[in-house]
Amino acid sequence: MHGYHWLHLVGKGSNIGTVTLPAPARKALDQYLTQRRLPVTRERWDPATVIVASLAEDGAGIESTPLWCVLKRFFVQAADAIQDERPAMAEKLRRASPHWMRHTRASHALARGAELILVRDNLRHASISTTSTYLHGDEVKRARRFDQAFGVPER
Repeated sequence: MHGYHWLHLVGKGSNIGTVTLPAPARKALDQYLTQRRLPVTRERWDPATVIVASLAEDGAGIESTPLWCVLKRFFVQAADAIQDERPAMAEKLRRASPHWMRHTRASHALARGAELILVRDNLRHASISTTSTYLHGDEVKRARRFDQAFGVPER
């Protein structure tokens, strides 16, 4: 769609969706596909190809529970690796989950100025109120934005 990259996926409840794929994510995906010896160009891509495959030889996609377990184990291993130098961060990692990554991505997008409705669409939330839980107030930023909205010059 207009030169941007989109990922078509099947999510929770078997809902089909489309999310935007920023350039750094597209680069990482291309590297991953190359490592799997899969094509990266649209013309050669088979839409039925599973992106996150299980380790089974049948090439089937990994189910959500095993993927959750793999990611959770990764967070624990990362926490173990930094425990001595950064105990507070290690504790956060021990509590992390795959949903935490989703929350973090949404929070960062909003903090960098992405519109709430666009983040909602990319998260595929039905309600804007669900997405609004990812907003985190920054008093100075909020004050500046309101000044800008009402034409007050920069301070």
